Amino acid sequence: MKKAHSDSNPQPAAPASADAEQAARMLDRLAEMAMERAEAMHAASLAAIKAGDAAAAKELEISLDRIARGIRRTLALKLHLARKRQDMAQKAAAQARDRAEEKTQRRRQVARAVSCSIGGDDSVGAEKGEALLADLWERLIEDEDIDAALALADHPLEEIVIHLCRDMGIHPDPAWLNPDYSGADWSYGRDAEGEEPEPEPESESRMWPETGPEAGRYFYFKGSRKTPPGWIDLFTEKRLDRPPWELKPGGR
Repeated sequence: MKKAHSDSNPQPAAPASADAEQAARMLDRLAEMAMERAEAMHAASLAAIKAGDAAAAKELEISLDRIARGIRRTLALKLHLARKRQDMAQKAAAQARDRAEEKTQRRRQVARAVSCSIGGDDSVGAEKGEALLADLWERLIEDEDIDAALALADHPLEEIVIHLCRDMGIHPDPAWLNPDYSGADWSYGRDAEGEEPEPEPESESRMWPETGPEAGRYFYFKGSRKTPPGWIDLFTEKRLDRPPWELKPGGR
């Protein structure tokens, strides 16, 4: 499976925690400096009043009022930033929970599709099936590439299913990704949109070619009412838009 890539258009990152803490410390210091000036101004004003210097006392009171307004604005800004930081932290936590829940759901979908593919493969016995299921869950949890792909909402789950089934040597049945699919709603005449499906392979085998260095590279998925039929390239883990024998040299 190709390595998962991160979103090419990520959302703007929130300000770093260190920057936010530095801004809070600066506001604290500004408030402390303003309070020191206010206290000194208040003491000077009391001294002017005591000395009977009305003009000086008035000037000092005006300056003190300006300093008080500055302190109130500083405290209001600090409170605003604190609330904003809290809101951002809560939003980030909620988004992280949503992403985790989405990844868990995608993991379950893949597990269901691969498990049912194992169960539907006639070549897999009970003992081998149990071993494959144990291996499946170990890979779904431990494999870093698969975990990264599950975390990307736009990464096709079908590709993960085909990759896992190919590695296990079983035939993939991506229709099980659909939660409404039960395995009993096969439709060999029409696909999900009611259109005529592509012709099935003339041979009884659903693998092509049957011989040669690329024997078994292509697998024909017969489809269901939920998922259209078609050929799957097990090397690239992609669906084909035509039968493999109609591809140009090089698989294109």
